[in-house]
Amino acid sequence: MVKKLLGFYQRLLHHPAPLVFGLLFISAKVWSNVTYGGTLVNGLRSGLIGIFVYALALGLIYLLSEKPLGERLGAQKLDPEKAKRGAVLTVVVYLFILCSIVDRLQRQGYMPGYPVLSWIPGWTLWHDLFNDFPGGYMVANIVRNLPFFVLIPAFVLHKLGVKRGEYGFSGGEWKPAIPFLLIYTAAFLFSGLTAERWLFLLYAVLYSGFQEEFFYRGVMQPLFTAATKKPVWGIGLSVGLFALLHIPDFVFRVYPTVPMALSGVASTALFGGLMAYGVYRTGILWPWVLIHALSNVVGF
Repeated sequence: MVKKLLGFYQRLLHHPAPLVFGLLFISAKVWSNVTYGGTLVNGLRSGLIGIFVYALALGLIYLLSEKPLGERLGAQKLDPEKAKRGAVLTVVVYLFILCSIVDRLQRQGYMPGYPVLSWIPGWTLWHDLFNDFPGGYMVANIVRNLPFFVLIPAFVLHKLGVKRGEYGFSGGEWKPAIPFLLIYTAAFLFSGLTAERWLFLLYAVLYSGFQEEFFYRGVMQPLFTAATKKPVWGIGLSVGLFALLHIPDFVFRVYPTVPMALSGVASTALFGGLMAYGVYRTGILWPWVLIHALSNVVGF
């Protein structure tokens, strides 16, 4: 077991993608820390601890899984030409989602400029529809994003010949996800149970958990993997786009400064890498949907 784990980390350290990502993550943590009066040492410590913890998590997934089962996802079994067409369509949907976020932030006064999607007939009506949507912002977010994160990508997969049973919601090897399910479930249960927290968990499952995991790990990641014939590129590109989509909200709405926002983006990318590798090794989405949702609720 030790030899197997050492071999995994050796391969990880000899690939440029994890090394570049690790340097970017540590740089973001150092910049954020120093900007707020901390020392370079504290920033390095924060970055290295984050890398160490997630490296342990990746090693645990590797040890608990027999082999990569990402090929169970129908999109990863497509021939490269079909996968490239699907990847292009998925990136177009992604860019539209990114523009819709910028448009929303502009309409709400967080970002300067005229709303970027105002030129689309009916888009203002679509946006305004969710301002006073029945059920509040949670229901509004679920309904507003469902077409772009789920319905359109699922239609793309269908047109490419992927069957519904190959979307990653059944079968697979869920054992590697058990430790993370236990950790996050325990953190949720022992952090104070209220009706509001249960409601927020349901929202997180239906929105960030289900919708984002399906789009990034169930559609984008296997398409990129099939198109490039390299799982590391499938994981790396999908995780990078997953993190980048958070930049407008983090920079203009959530965090008070750019360094703090980019530090948050770096942490989001690290978490996305864990989810991506989990799906790649297990060939199933639903445990990672729950883990993603629980993570959003407990805050780590």
